[in-house]
Amino acid sequence: MNLADSFFCSCLAFTSLASFAAPASADAPAETGGVLVNVGPLRNARGSIACRLYKSAEGFPRTSNGTLTQRAKVAGTTARCTFDKLPPGTYAVMVHHDENDNGKFDTNVLGLPLEGYGASNNHLPTLSAPRWEASKFAVERGKSRELAISVRY
Repeated sequence: MNLADSFFCSCLAFTSLASFAAPASADAPAETGGVLVNVGPLRNARGSIACRLYKSAEGFPRTSNGTLTQRAKVAGTTARCTFDKLPPGTYAVMVHHDENDNGKFDTNVLGLPLEGYGASNNHLPTLSAPRWEASKFAVERGKSRELAISVRY
């Protein structure tokens, strides 16, 4: 795996939105869970944070297929994304500090990141993309998870 590939094939554009949340119903709060993602510290207060929630290992972290994406404004050196009404299951999160708010994960000519990124469980290998097995976590029926994700620049 080369360095360009290791930084997600520049596919962290965080521009697509595909919902896989459970349909709303009267009993939805008891049947579904949620994920609160606290991101930081950030190196500056510019731009926004994009959080991408994956529901399986398929495509993680290189594509946006089958993901749910949230964008949040930066507040000081932190930001927060919330995913509600999630069916119980296993998930992983990727975050990206889109400092220039262009909706893309900016990289240099070698494919190395110019903007910050992070993954659930804060597992960020030095020369490869995060792995599903190291980044996954469970959401239980009717419960919420709170994650703290650090950003690497």
